[in-house]
Amino acid sequence: MTDGRLPSVSLLPGMLPNEELFWHWRQGIAPYFESVPLADPRRPPLVPEIHLYNAGGFLFFDTKFSRQKFVRDAGWLRRNDDSDHVGLQLFLRGGNQVENGGRDYYMGPGSVFAVNLGYEIDASCTDAEVLSIILSRDWLSENLPALLDARGAVFPEGSMAARLFGDFMLSLRRNLPTATNADAPLLSDAVLGMLRSLVASGDPLSVEARSGVLAVLQQYVEDNLSEPDLGVETLCARFRMSRASLYRLFKDLGGVRDYIQRRRLLACFKALTTRANMSRGIFEVALDCGFSSPSHLATRFRQHFGMSPSEVREAALSRHADGEVVLSGQGGLSEVELMRRWTRELGASARAVPNAADPRRS
Repeated sequence: MTDGRLPSVSLLPGMLPNEELFWHWRQGIAPYFESVPLADPRRPPLVPEIHLYNAGGFLFFDTKFSRQKFVRDAGWLRRNDDSDHVGLQLFLRGGNQVENGGRDYYMGPGSVFAVNLGYEIDASCTDAEVLSIILSRDWLSENLPALLDARGAVFPEGSMAARLFGDFMLSLRRNLPTATNADAPLLSDAVLGMLRSLVASGDPLSVEARSGVLAVLQQYVEDNLSEPDLGVETLCARFRMSRASLYRLFKDLGGVRDYIQRRRLLACFKALTTRANMSRGIFEVALDCGFSSPSHLATRFRQHFGMSPSEVREAALSRHADGEVVLSGQGGLSEVELMRRWTRELGASARAVPNAADPRRS
């Protein structure tokens, strides 16, 4: 299709046999959670329905699904740490009991809730109808650092802010099916403007507004991954902080050393799949990401991604040779593959407009 509509993916009852549709549903949301259906002997499960819109700066999910348990444990988080986004959710029907990074809360109709993929999650959800805006951690760090640690109700239940943002999400649901690629920057600006206005309106957040220290530390790590001595000592010295304070800040992220290693591994993975680096040696690329030992790189890389650096490079070379741009979200992919790809690339180019020639848009 060449009508320029905003890229979207849908999984609908009747498209596939129910069992196969359930499998596609679970695979499509795999970067977020492991989804385990909860059987109800009194009635058959609700067949999942999903509409996903890729607006470039954010993803929007319009979903219906049956009772599920959603789990994002430490292993799942490590395997999907490039999908450590924050989701803002409006339940239109049903409810969800959530434990998210040490914070317990119940999500029900009438308010807007944050689910933070930077933390472990254990949730039990009823049959539900839910709208979700997915925002990347990089986008939040740059624009709304107060929401980086959000978990639970974003606005007090029943408050004007909660009602306004809920109405805004319903408006997105109505208007995204007819939106075009040219509308993507406007849509992203609208999300940012609405959140900025409501957060700054004096209607207090029910989640603790973080001081911004962790966001600053994370940005410093990101900007200095190539420095081989980046670690606890350099961070403490740079920010005049005790080890105990630093450890507390990074406790929920797996610790300082593990966090830096994960960011280096992800940076190396992305660099190895970039066309501009295809002619460079693998370890030459790894040096730019702060690795100082080829054997250490190979071991940690395979443990984290299940592939060696050379296997990732070969896969990227094959894609480029076939004319596919890595992290492009295009090229004859299945609905599930597009859902997963859009999730993973969200933080890589928050302002990019999705490709208008995507043949899978509904």
